[in-house]
Amino acid sequence: MKKITALILCLIMTAMAIAETTATKVFQLGTSAYTIEIDESFVEGTRSEEEIKDDMVAYMHSDNTLLDFDVYQFSKEGYPKSLSDFVQQEAHDYNATEVVTDGNINGIAVACYRAVETYDGQEYSTLTYVMEDGNEYVELAFWLDGETADEEARAIINTLAFVTR
Repeated sequence: MKKITALILCLIMTAMAIAETTATKVFQLGTSAYTIEIDESFVEGTRSEEEIKDDMVAYMHSDNTLLDFDVYQFSKEGYPKSLSDFVQQEAHDYNATEVVTDGNINGIAVACYRAVETYDGQEYSTLTYVMEDGNEYVELAFWLDGETADEEARAIINTLAFVTR
């Protein structure tokens, strides 16, 4: 039992040391009131005209991970006005699973869902988080490529904060 406890303690300390040495930067989600912290290796990728027309305001990727993510920001006009109703509709459209319409991260109302989306003919698991910002919705869509992508996405979303409090 002592060996197991010592091993767990060692693993925790190692994880904490790695976390402390990873340099991060604050990234604002479009022009919204929200930020996240991401590894400093993330850079903005190219967006197509079609993606820009689809309200994508950023595509972020890193050579250090297979995880990448898209940020969307758009008016609520023409969509359900409540976050819950909007996410239920979107989840239905994407045949989503694990739909959460009443989440809360760091005091911010958040909804989310998992889906399978196709990009360049290949299917990918995605984890999408949606927040309200006044008369707009802000979406953060993580493309879960790689074995650690799910935990990486959760680590990033758990840094969600207001630009100013």
